[in-house]
Amino acid sequence: MPAPRDDDDLDVDALIDRGCELADLGEHEQAVVLFRRAAVGGDPVALFDLGNSLSALGRWAEAVEVHREAADAGEDDAWLNLAHDLRRLGPWADAEHAARQAVDCGDPNGWAVLADTLRVQRGAAEAERQLRGAAGRGNASAALELAYDLRESGRQLEAWHWVQVAADAGDDVAAATLACWRWDETRDPSLEPLLRAGVAVYEHARTSLSHLLRGTDRVEEARALLEEGALHGEVASWLPLGNLYRDELDDDIAAEAAYRAGIEGGDLHSHHNLGVLLLDAGDVDGAIEHFSIAAAGGDDLAARVLREVLAEED
Repeated sequence: MPAPRDDDDLDVDALIDRGCELADLGEHEQAVVLFRRAAVGGDPVALFDLGNSLSALGRWAEAVEVHREAADAGEDDAWLNLAHDLRRLGPWADAEHAARQAVDCGDPNGWAVLADTLRVQRGAAEAERQLRGAAGRGNASAALELAYDLRESGRQLEAWHWVQVAADAGDDVAAATLACWRWDETRDPSLEPLLRAGVAVYEHARTSLSHLLRGTDRVEEARALLEEGALHGEVASWLPLGNLYRDELDDDIAAEAAYRAGIEGGDLHSHHNLGVLLLDAGDVDGAIEHFSIAAAGGDDLAARVLREVLAEED
């Protein structure tokens, strides 16, 4: 029976596979070691994966160099990740170039990053102008990003128009987005098949579906659905999961853990819900801290509750 081979004796594909297994477990330091070995000969997939793990570790400058190598070596997916890395570091013109390359390669997520770089450099009006131009030429990804921007700025009717255009053009994310918006407006349970179809491509379809399931007395299915989303790294799943633990399962310990995971992922509203939980548990100082963070981020409800708590403390 042959002796086991050392890592250095493994072929590139095996090193990449092992590195991806580690990365999926969050062991990015170890994954970096394997991806570096695989990338010695300039393999574009190994470089792409190496850049991703470096990004996950916050080593942005290294990630930029590696993702640029991967893109130059023909890994088209690396352009979008390079744009994300460059946004972290701040050279917006370089980020714009990488995002345009991603768009040219047909990456459906390229327009979101490109629009962001345009807003920072030339203002919201210029970003909207370019999105409208591409959407008008039939680009479904640009139409969807335009819809998001219009909805954010309060132009609801236009937003509905463009998300419908993108959905009609066959964009799966747009179709899922449209189902979510309809759910928000109507709470119509007949939207369940559309929301289920959207779960795989749009994380908010999962949360909308979980609300539908809870509203139709399928709490365990809703819990499993949200736990699956959390396991997949979908930040949007943590807040409703925490609410479900607290409201339906009377498990404040699990709810607190979920809210804190949402906070770690950048969900502002999880601060508010954690504040409510801490306040109910008698931890007024902890509650004030989280209400304050949420209020500073623009959460009006948290700001109101914060004022009430401070007034009672006085």
